[in-house]
Amino acid sequence: MLIPVEVLTVLAVFVLVPSVVLVAVPRLVAWNRRTRREAVRRQIAVTDAIHAALGAVVAPVVHRRLWGPWRLAIAVPFDRPDTVKRVIEVAYTAFDAPERTKAGRFELVLSPQDKPVPRRDRAAIAACRARGESVSWT
Repeated sequence: MLIPVEVLTVLAVFVLVPSVVLVAVPRLVAWNRRTRREAVRRQIAVTDAIHAALGAVVAPVVHRRLWGPWRLAIAVPFDRPDTVKRVIEVAYTAFDAPERTKAGRFELVLSPQDKPVPRRDRAAIAACRARGESVSWT
């Protein structure tokens, strides 16, 4: 007695799909963990390099999009072009030398940095809040 093709197809799907899921999910989780660890490592390296060269003037953020390149986002004080230039140089050098040699491997995104509000100046904090502005450092 021969088994119909439809039955064999359904049986194959019920056997293969769970097997693929059991193999794919742990690999996906491991890839996600490796990517997060690498993002943290790169962010710490760039932050340490910038802080060593210029002090605590910026706080870079590193992440990787699912299908895209690494992204290094830094809020910089555009009113100080010398500082911006130096931040870019240090960040570019510190990100990761092998990655820089491959075209399109990471993006550097600059955004305007909010002006810091003195923490002890209650009048300045109240004025910022009245205008609807953030009183945070970043």
